[in-house]
Formats: sequence, structure tokens, C-alpha cells
Amino acid sequence: MATTYEWSFPSFETDSENKVKNIHWRYTAVDGENSASMYGSCAGSEGMDFDAMTKEGATACVLEMSDTTEEDMKSNLDAQIASQKAPELTSKTKEW
Repeated sequence: MATTYEWSFPSFETDSENKVKNIHWRYTAVDGENSASMYGSCAGSEGMDFDAMTKEGATACVLEMSDTTEEDMKSNLDAQIASQKAPELTSKTKEW
């Protein structure tokens, strides 16, 4: 099954003029029963109007303000999922 990636934006902080000052974001990858996500917040672009903003515009703003690329983010999420599928460490307990 192919991994799917999805941006979501749970909330935005705006000023009294309805300009976006902060974007709260989440980037999620799902591969079958395994999933991983990254989240954060960043400043909105200068003059970004909340009512006119699109999901594509919010995504572009997050990537522009970030110190990483979307491909790097995908690689990070893929590594998290790979670790879930084949964990390097296993937790065990003893009943003494």
C-alpha cells in the first residue's frame, strides 16, 4: 500500500484586521495501519488575509517559513513508519 500524506491546519491566530499572524499545522503520513505526524506553528506571511487564505496558500507559507522541504518532511515521516514496521528496540518486562 502506498503512503498517503495530508496537511491539516487545526487553528490560525489572527489580529483585529483578520490578518494571519500564526499558523498551527500538522503533516501526517499513513501507510496501512501505521501512521506518523509532524506538527508545529509558524508566522503567517505579511498581509495574509484569513478569509482569502487557501489550504495550498497555508501549506506554501509553512514551507516558506520552514528550514526544511516537503520532501525532507516526507522522508522523516517515512522513517518513523519504517521504525514502526520493524522496531529497532523492543520493550520487555519480567514477572518476578
